[in-house]
Amino acid sequence: MQTREIGLSLLLVVLAVLLQTTLFARVRPLDVAADIVLVAVIACIRWLDPEPAVLLGFTGGVLIDLFGSAPLGLQALSFTLVALVGVRTRDRYDFSPVATGIAVGLLSLLGVLLVAVVGTLFGQGMLNDPEVQRSLLLVPVYNVILGLAVLPLVTSFIGDDRHRKASLL
Repeated sequence: MQTREIGLSLLLVVLAVLLQTTLFARVRPLDVAADIVLVAVIACIRWLDPEPAVLLGFTGGVLIDLFGSAPLGLQALSFTLVALVGVRTRDRYDFSPVATGIAVGLLSLLGVLLVAVVGTLFGQGMLNDPEVQRSLLLVPVYNVILGLAVLPLVTSFIGDDRHRKASLL
């Protein structure tokens, strides 16, 4: 049982929700903000078994949905699917900074694209809207930059000794 890792992951996701909905709600370079909760979920799923990892994605998404104006469940669906894809692919890449950046970027792009497509179906914005297109381009870039700083911290906070030594070299 991974109770320590699950508890620490939930704590990090709640902290990320608080940061995203307060401080980073105002920090929006080029009118787009990084998705801190998505980065926290991606960082934490590396250390969790598949079921808790997907549940963590759902929990982070629901918490963001509760604070946002989008339809309830939109972010939850997106984060859940990102966590599922992340869990299914995490063994296929090493944890070097380049591979980590690529993984965070692709998973972030998947999350933003899912929100855009499902949001379009529910009337939240159109894919041809310049604001949505700007988010599709900038959120993954911001998340990669944020992820390269956050993932080593999460590794030292949550990861086991074997992975901690490998990822901090």
